[in-house]
Amino acid sequence: MNTPVTNPAKNMLLTNMDSPPAISVAIPTFNRAAMVGRAVQSALTQSRPPVEVIVSDDASSDDTLHVVARMASVDGRVKLLRQENNSGGVGNWNRAIEATRGQLIAWCSDDDGYRAGHLDASAAYLAAHPEVGLVHSGFVDWLEEEGSLTVAYRPLRARHPFVIRRANLFRYLIRYYDWPFHPSTIVMRRRVWDETGPFDPSYALADTDWFVRAALKFPVAMLARYGVNNRRHAGNWSNRVGSARMQEEIFEIVDKALHGAYGAQRVQRLWWKSVWRTTVRLHLLLTIRARLRTGHADAACAAWRAIFFKPAKPESATAAPAPPWYVRAGEAWLRRKAERNAGILGGAGPSVSPL
Repeated sequence: MNTPVTNPAKNMLLTNMDSPPAISVAIPTFNRAAMVGRAVQSALTQSRPPVEVIVSDDASSDDTLHVVARMASVDGRVKLLRQENNSGGVGNWNRAIEATRGQLIAWCSDDDGYRAGHLDASAAYLAAHPEVGLVHSGFVDWLEEEGSLTVAYRPLRARHPFVIRRANLFRYLIRYYDWPFHPSTIVMRRRVWDETGPFDPSYALADTDWFVRAALKFPVAMLARYGVNNRRHAGNWSNRVGSARMQEEIFEIVDKALHGAYGAQRVQRLWWKSVWRTTVRLHLLLTIRARLRTGHADAACAAWRAIFFKPAKPESATAAPAPPWYVRAGEAWLRRKAERNAGILGGAGPSVSPL
């Protein structure tokens, strides 16, 4: 049975006027008994401790419930919500956030973990910059393969924090279209969630769609620090979604945002759409070359299909037609080439990129 969730505005924690805003951490989870405990612990041990860690279980069939329940029995800040029926993921993300009560809301995926000082640095920036609605930051990849762990620090995108606003949002998305943000690094003011609305379950990349919608309403700051450890493994959400669907959804999400931002300004809309699609397709060509070299056939073919993908207009529900013969022929050639390279390399290894 689903635990009832009350109106978050009525359920908000009260703090003294001189006290810093209370931080709630939301962690949705499903069948992550081996990982979720580390995510929860990383939140509890922050130098700026959260007032609560909401863990919403999406009807797990493994030992996830028991792992979280044991932690809740030891630390009262851990609150467990149990969903009777699996939502497919996105619905549970919404439930986790809607159950929070703090003035600030932090997100963490159940297979990631906060790095030291993440909540403190994020909350401090928001306190110093009241015009900014949410912050996110860089991350460190933890690549797990056959019992070994490889740590890779992704280059920070700037030496100092920079703010993404409506005016420069599409430049930012063009430059970092493949991974515009890491959801586990987000810390937001409650009004950002209230005014942007919940994650849209019609998207597998519902977090990316939400981020773009939020950035059209509120300034977003990218902090020049590493906020989380990003665990890359076979069970990642991005791996389950699949490269092809992710590529197509990113096209749709940004096209929809362009219509929303420049709907009546036809020249500006067409300009940004042209720049967006051209730049992304150039990136996709580089992706294909890289995936051929490493033998990742599925990823190479997904990038090839995305080059020719034409998003439906936001007001249209028409299904995309079947790929033409030249797309199918190119895909067949790419698959043969990638599989041949994989054989030479002894098999394609894991990739830390969702695309």
